[in-house]
Amino acid sequence: MSSPSVGRAWQRPQLRDDGDTPRPVGWVELFFDLVFVVIIAVLAGDLERHLDAAGLVRFLLEFVAIFWAWNGFTYYTERFESAGLENRLFVFLAILAVAGLAIWGADGLGSNYLGFAIAYLLARGLNIALWLRAARFVPRFRKPAFSFAVGFLVAVVLIVVSFTVDESIRLVLWGAAVLADIAAPAVTQRFQVTLPPISRDKFPERFGLFTMILLGETLAGVIRGVAAANTAAALTPLTMADAALGLAIGFGIWWVYFDFIARRPTRPEFTIALLWVYLHISAMASIVVVGAGVAEAIPASHATAVPGGVLAFVFGGLGATLISFGLLELTLDRSDSEPTHLRLSPGLKFAAGLVLVALAVAHPGIPVSVAFAVALVALAIQAAYGATVYFRRKV
Repeated sequence: MSSPSVGRAWQRPQLRDDGDTPRPVGWVELFFDLVFVVIIAVLAGDLERHLDAAGLVRFLLEFVAIFWAWNGFTYYTERFESAGLENRLFVFLAILAVAGLAIWGADGLGSNYLGFAIAYLLARGLNIALWLRAARFVPRFRKPAFSFAVGFLVAVVLIVVSFTVDESIRLVLWGAAVLADIAAPAVTQRFQVTLPPISRDKFPERFGLFTMILLGETLAGVIRGVAAANTAAALTPLTMADAALGLAIGFGIWWVYFDFIARRPTRPEFTIALLWVYLHISAMASIVVVGAGVAEAIPASHATAVPGGVLAFVFGGLGATLISFGLLELTLDRSDSEPTHLRLSPGLKFAAGLVLVALAVAHPGIPVSVAFAVALVALAIQAAYGATVYFRRKV
């Protein structure tokens, strides 16, 4: 079946099969993603204020939920996007629900839990309603849609119960609820393998754009760190130099992701594509962790050693980012002309990532400049390898 017609103002869902026809990201999707700029900024600011193990756990539990809300609408658009007015109405309703996640995102699993949880249920509930609406008109998608609905129903029950318990148990129930929600697609493999493959351009591009939002927050964190240092005392050349190194870390992450990951589509098998989505959760969360660590490290430029907890976020976050990138590489489609080595390219990322994680555990007493330089070396190794194989291919 070709892509849905545009003749009717209000259109019924039709399963898209665009084949090899290029499919650009639409303006309405870009507008929808803007609300997530605010949410990520709220979560990153919350993490910077609670740069410890408890703060990290809370951030991860919130981030996974927010990512899944975004991914749910992104995947629905991939399967059933139309040019009808109903598409714009549903996007606006989604924006209203997702905006609630930003409003109550600060301490979203603490004092603002009720508002945050209800906003999540509204956002996911709208997405599930869209799946069920699609199932009504597209019999081929009924079993996957019903599976999504069952996973969400389990999440609803767990979250409702969490309203009645104390905070420690609430975190466990929230984590279980989000896990049930994100695990639902994994049981639909036998149904979805018969559907058209996901697009090789638009779906990866949406993830690239979301990654860009996260990298933008990393750069904003550096600027906040410089502003905090300037508030505490006059800026010094050392602080400015560290800020430049911090921006270079964000630039290096961008370089590695868009050189190695974003330029290639995932392999077409549904299981691999789903693994690719799950691995992006780890990669994207880790990018925000790096940004929070860098933002908090810059005001400590005058110190002889970075506080151990801050260093753990910089090294540990970047290590997890590189390891996630390496795993993502293994899910990508390889053409005959692909210049990167099947094992060496991800292996370099695994090796650098493991070294950084080991440094995060060791908590070495080093200045901010040295810590940032080490992080940049880990990124430069990947960039240098990429540049070598890409330019060698072009010669």
